[in-house]
Amino acid sequence: MTKNTTTTVTFQRPFILDGFEQMQPAGSYIVDIEEERVDSLVVNAWRRISTTMRLPQPGGAIEYVPVNPEALREALLRDGAQEQMDDTAKRRLNRARGRPNPAAIALLRPRK
Repeated sequence: MTKNTTTTVTFQRPFILDGFEQMQPAGSYIVDIEEERVDSLVVNAWRRISTTMRLPQPGGAIEYVPVNPEALREALLRDGAQEQMDDTAKRRLNRARGRPNPAAIALLRPRK
């Protein structure tokens, strides 16, 4: 059994990750995460199979590029787009400003 999760991350500045042919402009990007269920009688657990970022191409095409979730998380932290927020009002304000959802970054963290 597998599950797919889609989230959006936002970069405030241009960025590049391993596997990208060129620098990407600042903006919001869709990230797809595929996980498979780990067979266990003790705990319900999922193992990440793949993490893919959708990169818009000229002419309206979309390129699906595999990314390392830890490298993506680190790039977002370096970009300053991610802040630790517990306050709902701060989350609403940041969402209005175009900053990423903290839950989106949590999805990119390795699961134990």
